[in-house]
Amino acid sequence: MNLGLKGRVAIISGGNKGIGKAIAKLLVQEGASVVICARGLESLRAVRKEIDPGGRHVVLIAADATKPAQVRSVFNMVLKRFGKLDILVNNVGGASNFGNFLDLSDKDWQEAFKLNVMSAVYFTRHALSLLKKSKSPRIINISSISGVQPGFYNPHYTTAKAAVINLSKYLANQFASNKILVNVVCAGPVHSHSWDRNIQRISEIRKISVSEARIQIEAEEAAKIPLGRVGEGCDVAGLIAFLASDQASWITGSCFHINGGKLHSIN
Repeated sequence: MNLGLKGRVAIISGGNKGIGKAIAKLLVQEGASVVICARGLESLRAVRKEIDPGGRHVVLIAADATKPAQVRSVFNMVLKRFGKLDILVNNVGGASNFGNFLDLSDKDWQEAFKLNVMSAVYFTRHALSLLKKSKSPRIINISSISGVQPGFYNPHYTTAKAAVINLSKYLANQFASNKILVNVVCAGPVHSHSWDRNIQRISEIRKISVSEARIQIEAEEAAKIPLGRVGEGCDVAGLIAFLASDQASWITGSCFHINGGKLHSIN
């Protein structure tokens, strides 16, 4: 593709794994400069080595997206390095603990909200002053199919992801006059770090090996998806790159679903 992203600057929170990593890789291929933020510096370095061996297009910043002071430091560094920002991808998310409603503590709920919702609030708050100066400003939030179609587990996570969808629509309305386009992408089951953690959890619950759990869960999840497979980060990244481009200049306040057909309704 040639989406005209050359010279643009993007920030991706949680860009060292899974969907975030795939987005970073594609934006670099499209010519953008990408700032990847995550807590693990070693994993960040591994990502840069993979997607930008020369180190010319990827900037690494170790930061905890749930801590406002660290998020502020990210933008101070971006301002110093580039002096501008065009694309913000609020990708970081997940849950520190899994379970059903009665399994979860107050802390589990609070941490899920901080990681999935407040991280987007912190990054967006600091991004706005820079985005208002961009000719093609974009905010793209990553939510989940579970935000609109929750299952039987992890209500703290699904509720937080529903909040991300609502926040995205609010921001789109609020900043339309500034020409800042805000959209949200709800991903279905995708191979990721969270996927691997869930495999580990299932192996312990079922008292089977991790490899056996992986085979079982892969088959169970694929059976729920009309296209017959669990997704990959690259399945999501293409839409993000399109939404970041001028080809999407009349799209804002929209919620896009990428799930191989798993969603049981048309929204």
